[in-house]
Amino acid sequence: MKIVKPAPATAEQEKVFENQFVWTVEDAAKELQCSVRHIRSLVSDGRIPYGKVGRLVRFSPPRVREWLSKGGTR
Repeated sequence: MKIVKPAPATAEQEKVFENQFVWTVEDAAKELQCSVRHIRSLVSDGRIPYGKVGRLVRFSPPRVREWLSKGGTR
Protein backbone atom coordinates (compact mmCIF):
# COMPACT_ATOMS: atom_id res chain seq x y z
CA MET A 1 0.00 0.00 0.00
CA LYS A 2 1.36 3.39 -0.98
CA ILE A 3 0.76 6.30 1.38
CA VAL A 4 0.05 9.55 -0.42
CA LYS A 5 0.53 12.82 1.45
CA PRO A 6 -1.90 15.61 0.61
CA ALA A 7 -0.51 18.60 -1.24
CA PRO A 8 0.24 21.61 0.95
CA ALA A 9 -2.53 24.17 1.09
CA THR A 10 -2.13 27.31 -0.96
CA ALA A 11 -2.35 30.74 0.68
CA GLU A 12 -5.84 31.16 -0.78
CA GLN A 13 -7.00 27.84 0.67
CA GLU A 14 -5.60 28.81 4.08
CA LYS A 15 -7.62 32.05 4.00
CA VAL A 16 -10.80 30.10 3.29
CA PHE A 17 -10.03 27.74 6.18
CA GLU A 18 -9.47 30.66 8.57
CA ASN A 19 -12.77 32.29 7.59
CA GLN A 20 -14.99 29.23 8.02
CA PHE A 21 -17.90 29.64 10.40
CA VAL A 22 -17.68 26.06 11.66
CA TRP A 23 -15.10 23.29 11.53
CA THR A 24 -15.62 19.61 10.93
CA VAL A 25 -13.72 17.05 12.99
CA GLU A 26 -11.10 16.95 10.24
CA ASP A 27 -10.77 20.76 10.23
CA ALA A 28 -10.33 20.83 14.02
CA ALA A 29 -7.68 18.10 13.82
CA LYS A 30 -5.81 20.09 11.18
CA GLU A 31 -5.98 23.31 13.21
CA LEU A 32 -4.91 21.61 16.46
CA GLN A 33 -2.27 19.54 14.67
CA CYS A 34 -3.50 16.22 16.02
CA SER A 35 -5.33 13.18 14.75
CA VAL A 36 -9.03 12.92 13.98
CA ARG A 37 -9.14 10.06 16.47
CA HIS A 38 -7.84 12.36 19.22
CA ILE A 39 -10.46 15.00 18.41
CA ARG A 40 -13.19 12.36 18.62
CA SER A 41 -11.78 11.28 21.99
CA LEU A 42 -11.88 14.89 23.26
CA VAL A 43 -15.52 15.15 22.13
CA SER A 44 -16.41 11.83 23.75
CA ASP A 45 -14.88 12.97 27.06
CA GLY A 46 -16.51 16.42 26.81
CA ARG A 47 -13.11 18.10 26.96
CA ILE A 48 -13.51 20.36 23.90
CA PRO A 49 -16.38 22.74 23.08
CA TYR A 50 -18.50 21.43 20.24
CA GLY A 51 -22.02 21.43 18.90
CA LYS A 52 -24.06 18.98 16.91
CA VAL A 53 -25.97 19.53 13.69
CA GLY A 54 -28.15 16.46 13.59
CA ARG A 55 -25.65 13.67 14.15
CA LEU A 56 -22.68 15.68 12.87
CA VAL A 57 -20.15 17.17 15.29
CA ARG A 58 -19.11 20.74 14.51
CA PHE A 59 -16.75 23.22 16.18
CA SER A 60 -16.86 27.00 16.45
CA PRO A 61 -13.36 28.31 15.65
CA PRO A 62 -13.57 31.22 18.15
CA ARG A 63 -14.77 28.90 20.95
CA VAL A 64 -12.00 26.37 20.26
CA ARG A 65 -9.36 29.13 20.25
CA GLU A 66 -10.79 30.52 23.52
CA TRP A 67 -10.73 27.01 25.02
CA LEU A 68 -7.05 26.69 24.06
CA SER A 69 -6.19 30.11 25.51
CA LYS A 70 -7.83 29.12 28.81
CA GLY A 71 -5.70 26.03 29.16
CA GLY A 72 -7.45 23.48 26.97
CA THR A 73 -5.03 20.79 25.92
CA ARG A 74 -4.65 19.16 22.57
